[in-house]
Amino acid sequence: MRKGLWIVLVLLLVGRVWGLEEVIDRETLSLKAGPTEPGESLSLVWVEALVYPKVVENERIISLGLRVTSKVAAVKATFDFNSDRVALSSNDGMSWSGAYKIPNSVSTGVHVVRYQIIGVKGSIQRTVEFFIKEQVRMAMRSSGAWLAKRAPGISQGEIQSVSGWPLTVTSTCAALTGGASRILYAGQRLTGLSKVPGYKILFEDGEEGWLPAAKVKEPTEDYYRLGYEAYKAKNYTSAIKFFRNAVAVNPEFLKGYLWLAKSYAAQGELDSASEAIRKAMQLDERDIDSRVVVASLAQRYFSLAHNKFKSGCEHEAVATYRKVLDLKPTSILSWIEMGESLRRLGLESEARSAWREALKYDSENQELRALLQTASRPEVVSKPSEEVKTRIQVKAAVSPLIVNDSLAIVREQKTNKGTKIEAAIKSVVALTKSLGTPIAEKGWQIRKQGEKLLVSYLCEQSGGALESFDWLVDVDTRQALPHNENARLLMSRW
Repeated sequence: MRKGLWIVLVLLLVGRVWGLEEVIDRETLSLKAGPTEPGESLSLVWVEALVYPKVVENERIISLGLRVTSKVAAVKATFDFNSDRVALSSNDGMSWSGAYKIPNSVSTGVHVVRYQIIGVKGSIQRTVEFFIKEQVRMAMRSSGAWLAKRAPGISQGEIQSVSGWPLTVTSTCAALTGGASRILYAGQRLTGLSKVPGYKILFEDGEEGWLPAAKVKEPTEDYYRLGYEAYKAKNYTSAIKFFRNAVAVNPEFLKGYLWLAKSYAAQGELDSASEAIRKAMQLDERDIDSRVVVASLAQRYFSLAHNKFKSGCEHEAVATYRKVLDLKPTSILSWIEMGESLRRLGLESEARSAWREALKYDSENQELRALLQTASRPEVVSKPSEEVKTRIQVKAAVSPLIVNDSLAIVREQKTNKGTKIEAAIKSVVALTKSLGTPIAEKGWQIRKQGEKLLVSYLCEQSGGALESFDWLVDVDTRQALPHNENARLLMSRW
């Protein structure tokens, strides 16, 4: 039996390191994540495959990454535009990274990276898309080389400065730069600029490049020790700087977030402490030390909220009670007093909603039931507008390679009676026409639906009514599942 899923979050680099402020928006990543499907040759609780950046603009170098919850033997990447194979590197068999320089000849538009994940019992595939913008291609034509200047080299979503953190090369390897590659040797010192998941690095001569994270020694523990010493000396400003450095270098360093939260709390910066401890809880919600800090912060927020509540500052009280409940949703007294604050502000419906939410945590609480009964009264429900609003659905770009694969999977799959789906559809349409029903075939339509593709065959009946046969397709596992009643009937009866 499959164990409960472990939700593995990609924590993006958000930190201030030696004056460096860097924010990488999750939207700049192309990510595919989820457990393996029954029938795949490898059984993994969670797999995350990503490409950074999702939209290639000023640099034609992409960072490749894959994370799994169990060790695998190797990970290799291939592309839709050539036969190159890139072997990713890993220190632990679970976090894999690499970098690839896109040839100048590659056309603009949607492209695909296919990761082959190789284990002892077999291999599986995960496919991730990225997009090359036209302006990049023109820049390459005009310059003839990668634009390695600092300002144009910044990827979308980053705020880049001139500083970074020290890295030490652990073994001989090659780093990608604008023009070609550079050989690095064990012990060589570099400056890390960002990590998503490979390293963007700065050489001593000022040139920038990309390097797999597995090829360098990171200073995470060094920063942690410096931060802990500063915390013990009650130099909380320095402690915060060092702990922020530690989690910037390693976004999954639980101790760094824990002590960062303690340092912020010691300075009275509760909001920053709350943000840090939530990240620690995301990494391990069962960690006892983190739970203690959560409880302490929730109590401090509650004291502030309660004082606002007693002094009649309802707006501030509500805002602070929400901070309590973000950390400790089981705080019944916070729900009660927040609801009362909302009621005083004339927000009767919101007050009742707060008290009803509290009942989820204490269904037998008589005070909550009494409040709801007292506050109960008919609610005024506004009538919906007669105006018809048209919603325009913007379809995400889909790689031609993925389109072809998904369509081929559906066309070739057979129904329960052994008929190919495309042939079955044609037979149904022909039969419908022979019975005298006007019907026009609109053909195939493919669009994104979450991590999968929705492949539909559309027909138009008299009067303009559309009928479709829909399948959800996963190109990696080559599975096509019927997604509406028409498709299910076709699969079972034709």
